[in-house]
Formats: sequence, C-alpha cells, structure tokens
Amino acid sequence: MTFAEYIRSFADAWWRITLLGEPALLIPVAIIIVVWLWGSCSKRAALLWGSLLALGGTLLVVQKLLYYITGAALGSIKLYTISGHSTTSTYIYGSLVIILAHSWPRPVRRIAGVLTMCLVLAIAVSRVAVAGHRVAEAIAGLLIGMALLFVFLRYVWRKENSRYPVWTLALPCALSMMLTYGHVIEFERIFRMVGRWARPDAVFYK
Repeated sequence: MTFAEYIRSFADAWWRITLLGEPALLIPVAIIIVVWLWGSCSKRAALLWGSLLALGGTLLVVQKLLYYITGAALGSIKLYTISGHSTTSTYIYGSLVIILAHSWPRPVRRIAGVLTMCLVLAIAVSRVAVAGHRVAEAIAGLLIGMALLFVFLRYVWRKENSRYPVWTLALPCALSMMLTYGHVIEFERIFRMVGRWARPDAVFYK
C-alpha cells in the first residue's frame, strides 16, 4: 500500500480538514486581511500583500489552464495541477499568524508557528487523501505558499507600524470562517470545463 492509498483510507476525516483550505473560506479571510492592513498599517502593505496573493493565484490559474487545455505537465514527477488549497492556506494562515502573534511572548509565537505549520501540512495531506491532488502537486503548492509568505515576512510586514489591536483582525476572521466553513467553490471543475471547450477531442485528467 502506498502512502497516498494509506491516507485515503481515512478520507471522511480528511474532508473536514480539506474544507479549511477551500476558496469559499479563505477568500473572505484574505479580504479582511487586506482591509485590516490598509487601515492598521499602510496602503502599501495592503496592496503588496494582496499583490502577492494575486501573483500566486495567477500562477495557479495559468498552470491549471495550460494543463487542461494543452496537457502540459511534468509527468516524470506526477505534477499535473498544483494544489491551490496548499498554496493559499500556507500564505493566508501563515500571514494571519505572523500578524496576530507579533506581540506575543517568543515561546507562544513559536508554538503558534508550529501549530500553523501542522495545519497547512494537514491541509496539503488532505488534498491527497480526498484524491484532489497527487503528492507532488500538494508539495508544489506548499512551496509556492511558503515563498509568498517569506516575501511578505521579509519585505512587507512591519509589526511596529500596526495601529489597531490584533483582536480587530482575529475576531472578523474567526466569524467569517465560522460562517463559510463547509461551503465549496469548485474552481477545478471550471478549469476542466474550459479545457473541454478548448479541446473537446482531448480531456486531460490527473
């Protein structure tokens, strides 16, 4: 039994985790973060954070469309469509914890960081468990999300510039997640439809 086959045997439990990486849940959180950065830090911080998210999203869209329309893929490592759940959850949850934890004691910050890493790793694994992606695709998503997060931490975030208390970000995000958890936006199905429309003679699938 392969690793992917083993974790897929717990698919019902993994579905609950994969919902934490759904666009329907993360898009509202991303909007809240942009608005908070705009008001609490600066327009520059908000625009740069949003631009990084847009950059990652554009890369995902282009790569997926190339695959579904042309079949372009790195078959040798079984990389067909990069996991958007892994990418966006790594960047958004990572950014959220960096912002919220900046005033916490160092040991607490480290614990928060480890827990966030566990969360995004669990979401990546869940994508394999529910047969949404292959292992290489989930790893690629994690790496892209980590790269975006590094740029945010290194070149955008300045904790001393935040004027609002962190609860003004945490509370709206928590409420938004409670309201949107369980909802699904099936972007992958849209990409497949575009691929079938562009090349009805060749339907590509992982």
